[in-house]
Amino acid sequence: MTKLAKLIATEEGFFRAGTLPARRHNPGDLRHSPHASHDGIGADGIGIIDSEEDGWTDLERQLRIDAERGMTLEQAIYSWAPPCENDTAAYLAAVLAGFGGQATADTPLSEALAIAV
Repeated sequence: MTKLAKLIATEEGFFRAGTLPARRHNPGDLRHSPHASHDGIGADGIGIIDSEEDGWTDLERQLRIDAERGMTLEQAIYSWAPPCENDTAAYLAAVLAGFGGQATADTPLSEALAIAV
C-alpha cells in the first residue's frame, strides 16, 4: 500500500476502532468502489466493503484513477473531502505533514503515489 493511501486512511479515521471507515472496511471512506455495497446503510452513502484487503485495493484504485486525471494532491483532497463536509485545509495540511516535506499541495498525485512508505 502507498504512503498516500495510509495518510488518507489516517485522516479518515480508519485506524481508530469503531469509526465508520474501520467498521465498513473502507480506509478511504469511499462512497462508490468496485467492492462497495450500500445495503442497509444510512444517508451517508459511504460504502460497506467486504474485507479490509478489498478496501485497500479500492482506495489504491481510486488514487490511480485520479492520478491519471492529472490531479494534484490539493485537487484530489478537495475532491474527496470537500469543505462542505470536512475541514479540507486541515486534511490537506495533515497529509502534507505526513510526507515530511517530500510533497507540496501542487505535487501531482502520480508523483505522490511514488513516494515510498
